[in-house]
Amino acid sequence: MRYNVAMDTRITRCLRWLIDYARTFEDRAPEEIRPRVRRKIKHPMRVLAHVRHIIEEERPEPELALAAEIAAILHDTGRFAQLVDRRTADDGGEYDHGEEGARILGESDVLDVLDAHWRAVVIEAVRLHNRAALPEWMDPDARVVTEMVRDADKLDAVRNSVNGLLHKELTGRAIKYGITVHPTEVSPDTVRRTRERKLIPYTSMRWSNDFVLFLCAWVHDLHFAYAYNRLIDTGHFEQLLVLLPDQGVFPELKAQLRGDLHRLAGRG
Repeated sequence: MRYNVAMDTRITRCLRWLIDYARTFEDRAPEEIRPRVRRKIKHPMRVLAHVRHIIEEERPEPELALAAEIAAILHDTGRFAQLVDRRTADDGGEYDHGEEGARILGESDVLDVLDAHWRAVVIEAVRLHNRAALPEWMDPDARVVTEMVRDADKLDAVRNSVNGLLHKELTGRAIKYGITVHPTEVSPDTVRRTRERKLIPYTSMRWSNDFVLFLCAWVHDLHFAYAYNRLIDTGHFEQLLVLLPDQGVFPELKAQLRGDLHRLAGRG
């Protein structure tokens, strides 16, 4: 039987640590940055909720479940300094918020609630949660925990992106990579990669339709049934597809993506 998360003081300690840590940045952030910092404080709570649903379905051992929940809470630790001190959410250059979060946690005592193995698992999940792909050499426990956090993180990113795109507002990655809103334009490389069921790199994105397909391609980088079903049941995936035109190559791509998601969810 899994531990009672509602009563687990280790979870409570990590939540309090993160909030206290984040608020030190919120307090000294310029007024225009503070809303982004506040949103980044709320984001891990939604990621934690998704991870808990994955755990309920997958029923891992209690120690792995605890590590996954703590990793969900702490995965964006490195974002706050990035937003406030660097005024960006771009991991390009010398700063990577996953690497920085792992460094901060390695120097903190917040993970002293875990033994050495599970402490290392959480730090590795934080380090690698934002990578384009996970390395083959990972410890098996660290891989599962990281995959849980990555699925949950993507679900919240899709939610946020859909809300912005429905209001014709670009958010997050779309702003960061200089995406231009256009009703019909799409990059040839994005079309090719979608047809080949490959992930779309940031460098391929130029138009808003590229960004929508970039998000849709995440169906090929999810790991748990909950994530596939959540995309269907919330309607978020269908909302993304509706944002694409009904002309040119798009009907073909939408049919493929819709079919892939339902197949992966066991509904096709």
